[in-house]
Amino acid sequence: MGDRETLKAELRKVSAKAIQAKMDLHDLSEELPMNWSLIMVVAQKAYDAYAELDRTSLALKALENT
Repeated sequence: MGDRETLKAELRKVSAKAIQAKMDLHDLSEELPMNWSLIMVVAQKAYDAYAELDRTSLALKALENT
């Protein structure tokens, strides 16, 4: 598999991970004030997932522009 296809596959995986992190954050927000102590943990996971999604997306765009 070429670099482009590899990055596209990685982007799909990372996107699914980011969507799940978003849903986890949403679910936690609906449960508040229960589990309020998990806010930072769940938010950090969502932040990390979206940062990885952004990096992967930029890498794919850079590869496609070469």
